[in-house]
Amino acid sequence: MTSHPLRKSLLAAFGLALLGAGMPTGAAAQELPEFELDGLLRTGLRLESSRYDGVSGFEIYDARLGLSGKVGIVFDYALRAEYQFEIDAVRLLDVLLSVPLSGEALRLDAGLLMSGFGREAMRSKDLIPLVERSQGSLAIATGRQVGAALRGVALEERLKYRGGLYNGEGATFGNDDRRFLVAGRVAYNSAGEVEFFEDFVYEFGVDVAFASDSANLVLPVSRPAGDEEGTGAGIPGYTEFTGDRLAWSADLGLRYRTWSFAGEYARAEYDPSGNADKLSSDAWYVQGGYSLWGAFDLLARYDSFETAAGLGTEAYRTQFLVFGFNLNPGFHAKMGLQYAIGLDNSLVGVSQAIDHTNTGPALADNQFLLNLQVSF
Repeated sequence: MTSHPLRKSLLAAFGLALLGAGMPTGAAAQELPEFELDGLLRTGLRLESSRYDGVSGFEIYDARLGLSGKVGIVFDYALRAEYQFEIDAVRLLDVLLSVPLSGEALRLDAGLLMSGFGREAMRSKDLIPLVERSQGSLAIATGRQVGAALRGVALEERLKYRGGLYNGEGATFGNDDRRFLVAGRVAYNSAGEVEFFEDFVYEFGVDVAFASDSANLVLPVSRPAGDEEGTGAGIPGYTEFTGDRLAWSADLGLRYRTWSFAGEYARAEYDPSGNADKLSSDAWYVQGGYSLWGAFDLLARYDSFETAAGLGTEAYRTQFLVFGFNLNPGFHAKMGLQYAIGLDNSLVGVSQAIDHTNTGPALADNQFLLNLQVSF
């Protein structure tokens, strides 16, 4: 099979960039004295008894490679890319320059970066507890954006804050309407960066985002073929919405010894001034976990998401119970099993196409997932 020329050129360019960073000479050796490679590979097996297309089989969920480091005492940088198998292309995830304005208390980040909305959405893919993020983290969180943000820490790294101005077009270089997205997050952790198994640790956070855009996404329901009464669940799809969008979320986490609890609620209001028919979407999850010696984890989650109505469709809530087991053998490896059960005729959850930098599978009723992961 002949390789796609664009894919070959992108892979070659990225490989040369890594090679060049690893072999600095002359002035470049002084400007780039240190760098670090990171990567993530997740592969596994998906078995689904109720998915409409009947797809089951072995998959590669994620294949990522990154380079980060410092340029003198001025800039930190990060360049990270992902190979997306569904579209047979390499896609940039992070293109970031970071400047300390006041040590770690205040930094300026610019480029393609996470916009700082959502507790789970902000967690690195290799650290999320289940195979994929929750439906709300994919559908409502603002994800990666091109823009600039101020972030920092205080109170011995217990308090973290971030706020930024972005194009609002997602992981796309450009702005088609000269309008912007404003997003921010504040989070508090009672233990800071250092946590001990015997400590009771609590954390909470709040997020807000506002955008005025000509093509905001609303998520209506696509009903199954022949379902005239709308009693079944389809795959949430897209329609464009012209106007303002206001999103916010709140989250809570508790940990004590081997037990953990987390919950998050997110809501998006379309045209919040009330000039149009009510359009809103909300999502929430609650999750409990048990970990023994850090060697394995048992997880249970309730995941709920309600689409927005639009273009003659009706809002619909997809709800799932998700159970997980993770084995952590060390050496940057993880093995996980996950089983999902749809509630109230929920067959298929939010499509991974909502966030084009997430390639993991959407939830489905009676779905089994095996995840084998290596990260460094």
